[in-house]
Amino acid sequence: MRRFLAVLLCILLAGIAQTASAREQSDAPDIEIIGFSPDGRYFAYEQYGFDLAAGALDAAVFVVDRRTNKQAKGFPFGFIASELDDDGEPLRVGGHDIDLKKLQTEDGDPDLAKIRKRVREKAAKKLAVLHIGAQGRRIAGLPMTQRSTLGDKATPLKFVVWPTIPSAIPDQQLVYSIDATVKDTIEDCVNAAPPKRDVPVTFEIIAERTYPETKTVAKKEHAFPMPLAKDDCPAGIWISDIIAPPDVAGEKPVLMIVFLGTAWSSAADSARYHATFIEMPEGE
Repeated sequence: MRRFLAVLLCILLAGIAQTASAREQSDAPDIEIIGFSPDGRYFAYEQYGFDLAAGALDAAVFVVDRRTNKQAKGFPFGFIASELDDDGEPLRVGGHDIDLKKLQTEDGDPDLAKIRKRVREKAAKKLAVLHIGAQGRRIAGLPMTQRSTLGDKATPLKFVVWPTIPSAIPDQQLVYSIDATVKDTIEDCVNAAPPKRDVPVTFEIIAERTYPETKTVAKKEHAFPMPLAKDDCPAGIWISDIIAPPDVAGEKPVLMIVFLGTAWSSAADSARYHATFIEMPEGE
């Protein structure tokens, strides 16, 4: 049996409701994985989308630093819909000078394709400095767009790290499951009108040995502080993807997890991605 200490990079697709100026948003932004640095230290992804009903625009590049579990210097970069500036426009982050008024459709709406192109062009040098571009390997997951009956998003995903042949013969690899729950939420959150804060999200990682019998061999918890704007209340988190970054010589295997969280405030919804690295339990 392979022994290893795996680290999980968790992308949180977190629906974070806005402040009182927020409008009801019908769709979450989408995500495109840009890739990893060759040494596995950095992971980059793009968040993008335009909700016509809410006028909510997302077009931003995020880079998570494994050493700090925070955004790398200069990131996020672009525009974030879940936070508004003084003029009610999507929050401009990263110190760029992109003019949204010059990137509109004939109807006066944001031209998402052009905005994304400009954001990626402006962020290219920053990503190149970090050598971002290596792709990972998808291990398990349930896409947010999937509506078939193959399980639901609230069910913990079970997976093995190494490829295996599905059969009646018991697999001798460790089987892992990961679940995420929101901790320390305020009772009657919306009516309580809580202040801007970080809400702990706890991820429980359980390792099982399935041969000769099913047995839990290791557990580990990881807390992630999910920032919530004033009056926002978390509603749930759903894991969607587990991805292995490129192998790094001399280090143990590393995994990445993608998941969606939701929150609301007075019936105003929005969404945003987050990421965190998680150290796996080693198991027997």
